[in-house]
Amino acid sequence: MKKNDYVSIQESHPALFDNSDALIKIIKDNKEISEWQEEKNASLQKQGKSRSWADIGLVFDDPSILILRDLVEFPGGYRNGYIRIYNRAYLEGGAAGVAVLPEKDGKLLLVQHYRHATRMRHWEIPRGFGEPGVDGETQAKVEIKEEVSGEVAELFSLGVIYNNTGLEGNPVNLFFARMESIGEMEIQEGIEHPIWLTVEELEHWIADEKITDGFTIAAYTRAKLKGLI
Repeated sequence: MKKNDYVSIQESHPALFDNSDALIKIIKDNKEISEWQEEKNASLQKQGKSRSWADIGLVFDDPSILILRDLVEFPGGYRNGYIRIYNRAYLEGGAAGVAVLPEKDGKLLLVQHYRHATRMRHWEIPRGFGEPGVDGETQAKVEIKEEVSGEVAELFSLGVIYNNTGLEGNPVNLFFARMESIGEMEIQEGIEHPIWLTVEELEHWIADEKITDGFTIAAYTRAKLKGLI
């Protein structure tokens, strides 16, 4: 546990620890945290489980993500540790991530992306992590350039989406891009097989469960409802 880093995050991002309208309250008093940890440690030891499960604070620090475990109090008074994940870029002044739906000549671009987490190939729109200090629009153009060697003619914001509200606190930026050009795929990132689909074809792929990526479905939905496609 890194208390100093945890306190630093609280100070730099007070909104993430605001209890004013929260049904699940974050306990920030050090004495209360220590008392809960002492009791939790004893319980874990009896069960033969890892005492690290009682750690409160910044419990995982990676170049890409940070995992916090807060001591929280639920309605009714029950207290427990509760984890949440943030992209480092978001906590360091950049976009949490971006996903871009490219369009050219009335068709929409998907790529097949091999994803380590699922150990599967997924049909997706270009997307990626943000960078510290880089805004969403700039990062969107970077992703298009890096993944499909594309040049954006016009970029439209589709707002943000939270991918997994039970675990992640990252507001990922969605965009719709009218493309000037598309080049080669970035095979080193596991990207291959670009395909251009009409809106109707994309809708069939979603209905037939050929597309399982939530960012792709969300970007299509926003673009459709905003009248961009």
